[in-house]
Amino acid sequence: MVYSLSSVLAVAKLHCFYNEDVAYPPGADVVEEILEQAAAGEHADELTSWPLLHKKTLYKSIQRLVNDTSPDNTYRQSSYISTTGGGRGAQALFFATDVKENRRQRAEYGKLMASSGLLNARDWVVSMHSAGDLYRALDLVLECVESAGACALAAGNHMPMPEVLKLLQQYKANVLAGDSSQVVNLVNHLSALPQEEQSKISLNKIIYTSEVLTGSQRAHIRATLGDSVKICSMMASAESGPWALSNPDLTGECTTTSSAFVYDTRTMTVEILPDAVALEGDDAPSTTPLPLADGETGMIVLTSLCRLRNPLVRYVSGDIGSLHDLPENVRHLLAEDDRPYIRVLRLEGRDRRFSFDWEGEYIEFSNLAEIVEDPNYGILQWQAIIQNKPEDKEGLRPCLEVRMLPSTATKGNEALLNAMVDRIKLLISLAPWNKNRFIPVFLENTDGFEKSKTGGKVIKFIDRVS
Repeated sequence: MVYSLSSVLAVAKLHCFYNEDVAYPPGADVVEEILEQAAAGEHADELTSWPLLHKKTLYKSIQRLVNDTSPDNTYRQSSYISTTGGGRGAQALFFATDVKENRRQRAEYGKLMASSGLLNARDWVVSMHSAGDLYRALDLVLECVESAGACALAAGNHMPMPEVLKLLQQYKANVLAGDSSQVVNLVNHLSALPQEEQSKISLNKIIYTSEVLTGSQRAHIRATLGDSVKICSMMASAESGPWALSNPDLTGECTTTSSAFVYDTRTMTVEILPDAVALEGDDAPSTTPLPLADGETGMIVLTSLCRLRNPLVRYVSGDIGSLHDLPENVRHLLAEDDRPYIRVLRLEGRDRRFSFDWEGEYIEFSNLAEIVEDPNYGILQWQAIIQNKPEDKEGLRPCLEVRMLPSTATKGNEALLNAMVDRIKLLISLAPWNKNRFIPVFLENTDGFEKSKTGGKVIKFIDRVS
């Protein structure tokens, strides 16, 4: 079940995310009453009158609600709990979703996966997604896959690569699902095996999540699995839930700079606004600009039509993209009843001013800065660099290098600086299998930093891969 925009906005008016005079989200009885009273008519200009919701503002409210154990606090009642991304190690926060709404949204997404031809009843899907430590990507993917009518096998993120390959072979699974780094890691492992062993694996679809696969990664996947393998993707977040997918049959192949997704306008309203709306405080525009026309690139702003008890209204996602109509020559591939509601979102990537992606996770700059700029460590200057190792000519799995200049008072304190590095490792979820992909570097002076050619300023983040 999805909700009308008027219903979502009616609930939002009485919700503490959007109304400072309200202490807690409305209860189920109030939400039901609002649904009954909500007008059936929709007004296209109604949404544009609402203010934008930024992640920082949202999670300030969420932090209060998570810590409040009052029996009146409905945020902590009958809620699906999954931690938000942005790196681990900080206090775990979550966008709580009504448990029944969560199941219905997954069912709707499963219908989209089936309608778009991404999955069918004959598919067997092995998922390597994360589970535990408050992360629930695995159960999300498994339920969506089954809602699409396919069969799902839960490998998880701790199963050794040889065991995952054995699982694929034993059950003759034809689809592999995982975040992009997991997919690359398994394909890399498979490519090193004798051809006789490789031939026992029959994958014809890849479904990845998190950051977009690079051109070299896609080439390596096809060189190992064959040119006919279909590379697809799912789009979801703690705030939005699953809502868009990439299927090359509908959207064409991904380029090195962007990836096209399809979504159902009955489940999500998407606006594209100028990039400046991502700024907050004194830097924010004095008035909220109007949405951009189709084809123009800007900040992706989301309003969910699947989440009612805790509404998501005009949420600034942090992603950059543009909207397009579905090409006429592929409309016949969709179920006839769904064709009028399917649109294309061309995703250009994450706004690099606020986060970056590494090893399948989005890392919030503010979380990394909070560690490195802790006064206890005395770091005078720092920068983060995503790049390939010189010996990794194919550039399949980039490294994260963090360069830091400690003060005279702390540069000789090895235990203190190691403690800081350990905090970074926790933030980026460093594991034994990727520990050589993180390189902390302590400098003697600022000469070791890469600087802008014009002002000579240290560039806080450099991406040599995307």
